[in-house]
Amino acid sequence: MMKALVIIPVLFALHALAGCGIAPSLHADDQVKATFSDVIALYDERLALVDETTALARRYLPAEAATLKNVSDARSAIEAVHATPAFVDEPALFERFDVAQRQMTEAISQLMIVCESVRRLDTAPRFQTLQTRLASSAARIAVARERYDHAALQYNESLHRFPLELAEALHADQDKPTFSTRDSSPVHRRPRTDFDALRGSLRV
Repeated sequence: MMKALVIIPVLFALHALAGCGIAPSLHADDQVKATFSDVIALYDERLALVDETTALARRYLPAEAATLKNVSDARSAIEAVHATPAFVDEPALFERFDVAQRQMTEAISQLMIVCESVRRLDTAPRFQTLQTRLASSAARIAVARERYDHAALQYNESLHRFPLELAEALHADQDKPTFSTRDSSPVHRRPRTDFDALRGSLRV
């Protein structure tokens, strides 16, 4: 009985400490959600570029081309997720979002390879512009993902600092999920041979 009487005040004290700034603040939680919101927005921008690229590719590729279907399937998977900043509190949904986006990255990468094999498409100014914009998008997405991971890891570290190991039982805070797998750039550009330069180097 005496132990219970001693423990109860301690628990209330920890609860008070958790509410006085020792626990992760609302600002820290908002920061994690804000950085993830940036990631979502950049992926949405990429999706618009993918739509433009796919629409252009359809003019040159067979309608039944597997690469076009893969992009369409990946797009459907992304739409089915309905990503929101609240996903940082739902690890399963966060993972589903990440997998769907990486599926799209792979699909557009394969589409690019096929497009580059069609000379009229590969040399089209609009295709080259889209390729450049996709490369820029991929770079910004990579930076945004890293920024989110940094914010999430800082939040997670604050959860496990003393006395929060004891205070964790008093609140529902959980570790924020992070991007465990890199999402590589979907922009492919095969090496090209400058035949004019090659002929010049072979002259005797």
